[in-house]
Amino acid sequence: MTRALQNLTDETLILAARRGDDSAVTELVSRYLPMIRRRAARYYLPGMDAEDVVQEGLIGLLKAIRLFDGQQSAFPSFASVCVSSTMATAAKTALSQKSRPLSDYSPLDELAGSFAERLVSPEEEIIIAEQMEELYGKIHALLSSFEQQVLTLYLSGHSYLEISQLLRTSPKAVDNALQRVRRKLRSV
Repeated sequence: MTRALQNLTDETLILAARRGDDSAVTELVSRYLPMIRRRAARYYLPGMDAEDVVQEGLIGLLKAIRLFDGQQSAFPSFASVCVSSTMATAAKTALSQKSRPLSDYSPLDELAGSFAERLVSPEEEIIIAEQMEELYGKIHALLSSFEQQVLTLYLSGHSYLEISQLLRTSPKAVDNALQRVRRKLRSV
């Protein structure tokens, strides 16, 4: 990352990201990855790898970048809520698929120290940038054009009904597409 990006505010980077500047997205990811990793430690569940939870958090961050309007709160607060919400939804989904009693799960307090807070080094920033580029490529390769359109509209804050009207399809088709997207993205 260049120093120029490091000196920009989150809001400036968000505007650049919305214009398609991948380096702005990478800078935001590098800024918020330590927070995402800390949050991921709270959502350890059997059958869910820690990196799966981190990926869910990154999806929440991307959603925050797309939806942030600056009217109600600062971006760090908004991003925190989006990341936590996405992780909580993934955890609920994982729990709903398990038939074992909750007593089999490890208490979160015991696991909270498993991820240490750390600063992102320049080498890690390059790795993150490469991983984000690879992730975007995988997403485009995995999803059909209809699924990509649905995902983009959904992450922009549109409801199922609005998406169905914009794409001239049924809300059920939108729901099915988003379910396929979630299933495919878990394999990434």
